[in-house]
Amino acid sequence: MDNNLDSIGEWEADLHSLMKVGSTPLSQHIVLYDGDGPNDTVIQHVLPGDVEEYPANIVNETWGEEVNMGDERVLEQFLLWAYQKYPAQRIALVLNDHGGGWRGICWDDTSSDFLSDREVREALQTFYERTGRKIDVLLTYACIMSTIEFLYAIQPYVDFFVGSQTFSWGSETHGDEYLIGNYPFDKIFSALKESPNMTGEEFALHIADSFQPYGPWTAPEFYVYRDYTSDVVAAINLTLIPALVEAVDQLAQVMLDYLRGIRGEVYRSVLINGVIGSPQLPPEYNTQSFSGQMDWLGLATFTNYDLKDFAIQIEKSGAFPKLDEGVILKNIKSLVDATVMEVRHGTDPSKGEHPDAHGISIWLPFRRNEYRDSYEECLLAQDTAWDEFLLDLSQAS
Repeated sequence: MDNNLDSIGEWEADLHSLMKVGSTPLSQHIVLYDGDGPNDTVIQHVLPGDVEEYPANIVNETWGEEVNMGDERVLEQFLLWAYQKYPAQRIALVLNDHGGGWRGICWDDTSSDFLSDREVREALQTFYERTGRKIDVLLTYACIMSTIEFLYAIQPYVDFFVGSQTFSWGSETHGDEYLIGNYPFDKIFSALKESPNMTGEEFALHIADSFQPYGPWTAPEFYVYRDYTSDVVAAINLTLIPALVEAVDQLAQVMLDYLRGIRGEVYRSVLINGVIGSPQLPPEYNTQSFSGQMDWLGLATFTNYDLKDFAIQIEKSGAFPKLDEGVILKNIKSLVDATVMEVRHGTDPSKGEHPDAHGISIWLPFRRNEYRDSYEECLLAQDTAWDEFLLDLSQAS
């Protein structure tokens, strides 16, 4: 919360919600909080109706009163300390902050830093190497984190993921009121109090079922596109993510053959106009797109698209027979279906809802000014030809 989220009272409201449940001997709630003021980093042990606060140096004696939440070592050390102090059979990690898809999560304005997908992965990897434990459930209470890029980064060290392809709107204080956003912590975590033996899969599905669409929408106009709804949540089993990434790589390589062939400009036009299309068209004539990337992230808005719907629209175009022959599109569709355990979303695009959401997005900028060279640093770009496909697709637009 060391950014503009703190000014609307996001964690204050979420903490109020979590205190309705609090910790029990079978379910502990430990928080590393850093607000937008100076010297305000604390550890919070959330109890029923109360919270015990400790200085951050209880985790690491070298930590001061202002800790950089965009430093992977901070996440790593907090996880290790919490697991040692409160050992558990299952671990849920909640990253609650701004999100930017493949670019990262948890912006710390004081330190001008954030956690990239690689840094989250490295923190989780170190935790795994030191404890032999994966994270059972990772919830990203942040915008547009349910992307194939982020899922690919975390999948070796996380069993189940819950997050959104679009806005994930947080809680707020409004006078004396607490307005709770997409994830009501009291409802989510009370289930653990009642059923402490929940499996990771059961808990991930419960989080998705507890998701509240829309959000309170009282934040300043700058923060939110008013015709855009935070209506999508997905619960994902990460086991098949490597196979899905392999299918994405195959798709990119075949598309490169088309774009670099003698009729490359024609195929580029078909992809941009007939497959991706415009979000202003009826849903059946374009690939489902997702915004949520605000100007201060340095990225354009409609550059994340639903991966399965992209495959569906390519297939409907009938313009790329090599893909049909190799059953690449069929593989992508079936793997998304097998990976996404549950997806919830609205069905009315006039309300800013996302009728063709299937749970996993991919970065797909088709205008050259939307492409960012930093994308090539993410793991999916390094391990596949997707970034090369994006460069070829966007070069003439």
